[in-house]
Amino acid sequence: MSHDFDVIVVGGGLVGSACANALAQSGHRVALLEARKLNVEDLTSGWDSRIYAISPGNAKWLEALGIWNLLDTNRICPITSMHIWGDEDAAELQFNAYEANTANLGFIVENRQLQQSFWSRLPEAGVEVITGTATSVDWQSDQAKVQLAGGRWLSAKLIVAADGGSSWTREQAGITAQAHQYEQMGVVANFETELPHRHIARQWFGVDGVLAWLPLPGNRISIVWSTSNNHAEHLQGLEAEDLAAEVAEAGKHILGNMRLTTPAAAFPLALLTAQQLVKPRLVLIGDAAHLLHPLAGQGVNLGFRDAMTLVRTLAAGKPMQDIGDIMLLRRYERARKTDMMAMQYMTHGLHGLFANQRPVMNKLRNWGLTLTNRQVVLKKYLIKQAIA
Repeated sequence: MSHDFDVIVVGGGLVGSACANALAQSGHRVALLEARKLNVEDLTSGWDSRIYAISPGNAKWLEALGIWNLLDTNRICPITSMHIWGDEDAAELQFNAYEANTANLGFIVENRQLQQSFWSRLPEAGVEVITGTATSVDWQSDQAKVQLAGGRWLSAKLIVAADGGSSWTREQAGITAQAHQYEQMGVVANFETELPHRHIARQWFGVDGVLAWLPLPGNRISIVWSTSNNHAEHLQGLEAEDLAAEVAEAGKHILGNMRLTTPAAAFPLALLTAQQLVKPRLVLIGDAAHLLHPLAGQGVNLGFRDAMTLVRTLAAGKPMQDIGDIMLLRRYERARKTDMMAMQYMTHGLHGLFANQRPVMNKLRNWGLTLTNRQVVLKKYLIKQAIA
């Protein structure tokens, strides 16, 4: 049977567009279905307050796809070390690239710059971008058909759902997802700092949640403050000077005085686990498959590893094997379950540990940070997991 495409990727965000690029470069006929028109924005207008810490492993993958070299290197900041504090000043954990025999622990990149690099690569990779909204899906034994608003039908051997935590595609396939609302918001904003950050990512676990300072080029940082809804509302209501003062104080003024350079924004935090990652002719990737607490900064990295694994799984199929075959797709599910569950358990567990304000838990978690900081072998293992 003739199909319009081999694969239709639903969702043109970071993970979806990266996956579309990778599948097309592997020889598949790929369509990317996105409700928004993929416009290239002017990056000179200012810094994006939504940033990502990209692991070295994923950076190498994006480089192989011809995407990483499209980024403006003047807007990328490498991380050479990470300092983490508990809610007692003496409890500290430090990681540095030297301990892992690597140049960097990761790279801080703006969401907008990443997105535009992915989108600009699509035509050259051979991806057909279709702007529109899907209204129904017909799952058949030999194909999947997607109907767009306006009546047009598209057919493919495989549908890749990359349409976010509230995935419409996942719902249409009848896959349930277990969700937990943290009753927290992630507050993001950018600041100029009085003192240089020295390429150090810093994080504090405290009574007001988890505060991360992530280095940007120059004397700039981006923050992610995962905190209660009430505190997030308080932060967003502050004047620029007052917000800068509160963020500086929460970080012990370690970088001196601060000046807000982008308005504060916030997004709700949740844990989500899809009960299945595959069905016949369907694969879930990225937030459609999993959401996790941002305290480890691994959400998008997990999604990129989904895409990477999917491409490898399809390439490892038997000659002439249908890429929508459930037996083949289950190899992807098995390969991703361990990574996905391990990361969710870690982030959810850390959140629960530091959210508990009982004195005995306070002593336990701060003792744990201090003990881990003294274990060279354990630290090397943790770093290798983080940079994959």
